[in-house]
Amino acid sequence: MNPSSALQLTRCMGYLSVAALILGLGLALYALQMNSSSPVDLSGALALVVLWLTNLVTLILNAIYWWIRRWPKWLLATVVVQGCTAIAALIPMLTS
Repeated sequence: MNPSSALQLTRCMGYLSVAALILGLGLALYALQMNSSSPVDLSGALALVVLWLTNLVTLILNAIYWWIRRWPKWLLATVVVQGCTAIAALIPMLTS
């Protein structure tokens, strides 16, 4: 991969990560405002699942970005924090 194509790919990854974050937040807000006719209100749980999936998608995109460029240095810390958050949120989903 030559440097110019790597730069274009990582720029696209950054834009996709931001777009996924905005879309995920919008979907989570929409899930919170949904009215349900069932006696059990699942909108909060659905919003949390949407936020978890959004975190997972942005984690993958940020990890690919960092893997290709190895820059900026703070992005590695962000990827680690996102990974820990994704794992911490996954544990209660699997145990219940």
